[in-house]
Amino acid sequence: MKETAKRIMKFSFDRYEETERKLEKLAEKGLFLKECGSFLWTFEKGAPKKLKYAVTFFSEGSVFNPGITDNQQTYFDYAKAAGWNFVTGFNQMQIFSSEDDNPIPFETDEKEKLDNIKRCMKKSFVPSMLVMILVFALNLLVQFNSFKLSPIDFLSDPNRLLPALMILAVVIYDVYSLLNYFFWVKRSDRSIATYGICAKRGSLVHRIVDIFFMAFIFFSAAYLLFYLALNTSWFGLVLTLAQMPILMIIFWSSIKYLKKKKASAMKNKVISISLLVIADFAYIALLMVFIMRFGFAAGDDSNYRTVDWQLTKTESHEFRLYSDEIPLTCEDLYGSIDYEYYSYESEIDSSIFLSKRAYRQDTLPAKGGPPRIKYEIIDPKFDFVYQLAKDDLLEIPEWRDKDSFKPIDNKIFETLEAYQSYWGDKASGEYTLFFEDKIIVLDMEERLTPKQISIVKEKLQI
Repeated sequence: MKETAKRIMKFSFDRYEETERKLEKLAEKGLFLKECGSFLWTFEKGAPKKLKYAVTFFSEGSVFNPGITDNQQTYFDYAKAAGWNFVTGFNQMQIFSSEDDNPIPFETDEKEKLDNIKRCMKKSFVPSMLVMILVFALNLLVQFNSFKLSPIDFLSDPNRLLPALMILAVVIYDVYSLLNYFFWVKRSDRSIATYGICAKRGSLVHRIVDIFFMAFIFFSAAYLLFYLALNTSWFGLVLTLAQMPILMIIFWSSIKYLKKKKASAMKNKVISISLLVIADFAYIALLMVFIMRFGFAAGDDSNYRTVDWQLTKTESHEFRLYSDEIPLTCEDLYGSIDYEYYSYESEIDSSIFLSKRAYRQDTLPAKGGPPRIKYEIIDPKFDFVYQLAKDDLLEIPEWRDKDSFKPIDNKIFETLEAYQSYWGDKASGEYTLFFEDKIIVLDMEERLTPKQISIVKEKLQI
């Protein structure tokens, strides 16, 4: 059995000449094409030799076909008579090779070649690109709605921000690729009418775009995986990462099985895609069940204890009491408190746009319990992010239509701007404080006294 090697090959219909040259260079190194796919191509290793490759397109070609069609076979026979041997194909792309130094040109009519490319692109590439753009754009709309609901949480959480940026990058790249193809077709039509040949592609700009796109996707994915590894359970991380490989295995296994059963291309396509969609929904449902049952947070038994708390005479619930370090506590504000069920929680999220440190000291549910506090320290890293956070924090939700923000004296907290929340005409213990480089949101159960304000300023280093 011959030794094989795998290579990632990026292919474009309108850049077939680049693929031909790359395959010829690999053959000179002893790597000969055996199979090609969407990205991963298989090569056989052997003694280096010079080969000529020709990348052509045949509109009847499809991965769903049960076998080679009669017209394809006629096409292959014509190529063989001209000195070209069929190597492999993927969808409409057909690749041939020849050991002759100067083989007969595979396609000599440039207009026919361009028309053939346009037919193939119209059949597969253009529809698939439009579907991808639509799907990712809808996903981006969902992400945007999530951003609108809570800009601060969204921009500070890499787990939400990075996937949205990656989706945006894919949409931009797909739109660029589609427009790039249409512009090439227009230039080729004009070039054939004037010079009789298709327009030549300048590859430098396209390569730069490819490099930046792939680098951004790679490093974003790597950072996201690192972030998830630190902040989620390992089983949850593996379950998430396994989704795409499992779905691809199901999809291609279905295609291969139906091809063996000689199912028609249309039947194979409908069944395989339907199975992929069903499997995707089933896997997402499995993830949701896992999240609801076990959660995705990384296990850490060292910073919390559990208590079984009686809610009613017949109902009890298990609660986690955390013991995180927080800069400002109820004990700081109210003195010694005889209560053994406090939970001290801290959560820190940070991204290239802003960081958010959220703290809370909470109690178990009961009437007449001791005081509770929660507060956030927000550090925007850009002026526009600061303004977004400010607008969001000062917006009154519809369900709190009787509430309002009223400015308070900046000398109290030494702020640039400061607001206190009012419930109707009654001042609350909620303060939104704007400093030059940070924002602090205090959520107390009652208004702060001058002494407590001094303690807050000291503990939060205002």
